[in-house]
Amino acid sequence: MIWYVVVPMLKVGGGNIEAIQLGRELAETGGEARMLCMWETQHPLKSELGVEHLISKITSARRALLDLPSLLMRFRRFASEAMAAGTAAGFVFTHYSTLPLALLVPGRKRFYFVQDLEWHFIGFGPASRLLRAVILSCYRRGRVLSANSYLTSALCKHGVNVEAEVPIWANAAFLSSGAERRDIDFIMVLRTGAHKRLDLYRSFVELARKQPTLRLAVISPDDALIAEFRDHVAVAVLRPSLDQMRELYSRSKCFVHLSEHEGFGLPPLEAMGAGCVPLCRDSGGVRAFMSSAPASSLLIPLDTPVESLLARAQAVTAGDQWQGLSDASREIFRRGLDRTRGRAKELARIMARS
Repeated sequence: MIWYVVVPMLKVGGGNIEAIQLGRELAETGGEARMLCMWETQHPLKSELGVEHLISKITSARRALLDLPSLLMRFRRFASEAMAAGTAAGFVFTHYSTLPLALLVPGRKRFYFVQDLEWHFIGFGPASRLLRAVILSCYRRGRVLSANSYLTSALCKHGVNVEAEVPIWANAAFLSSGAERRDIDFIMVLRTGAHKRLDLYRSFVELARKQPTLRLAVISPDDALIAEFRDHVAVAVLRPSLDQMRELYSRSKCFVHLSEHEGFGLPPLEAMGAGCVPLCRDSGGVRAFMSSAPASSLLIPLDTPVESLLARAQAVTAGDQWQGLSDASREIFRRGLDRTRGRAKELARIMARS
């Protein structure tokens, strides 16, 4: 059996690390797994899986729509050859931009790996509602794999049948004891997108700068964002390696997460592995790992002003409670690793029916 995990491009972020991990686990079910990219990217993730591209060039948001006819033609030929080669083939689609391709695959071989409610990517207005209708219509005509309980519940409310929940978790390599000296008060991961709320991060950093004793760090895969924030924080790192991220989390007291919506919210979970305490706006998916005390006390209502968010973050890092919260964060991370180690077996059961 050959499984093709279809992604727009194999760039940092966008759920691609989890898509690669899903590919690895599909390979464990027997057969082979490959990453099928619609386009190339300037800074691709490394993957031991085979990687193929439908279009061997880097695109832009403006040119992507112009590429659609060519993509459909090439994918149709690719899928037909794959399914006629004498070896069974299945396709897992991972992003709303891959949905037009999904319609060219028979329903039983058409899987959707859902890591987010992607209509929120373009805001919360009429365009978002239209995109939601299109995405849900596609999901109802395929086989849906949900990445966590929050997403399963949300999709079921929209009338989508979730065939299985295949819970994702952060890489086990983020689990560490932490540094002896935590010299960074707050660390943040910055990404573009309406739901990422860069406006709140800008306000948070501006307020924190008025207190010279506070040390902030930012991580981002975006060159422009690092250039913007570099002079306003103590540490700014562009596209760090896993080891660099773990080292930064081990030096940090609190991970500040200000998104409006997240299907999961992987960065604060990664930080928890190093004992960095998460403080998150209640963006949805973070509930998958912050649903019980004491972590639930670190979920902040969406309507909380930035001034109050900073005050709460300072209370967490300066108070006697920090060490207990740090230990609890690391323990949540460790327990989650144990729960998600059975994903490959669950995948084998599901995929056998295709």
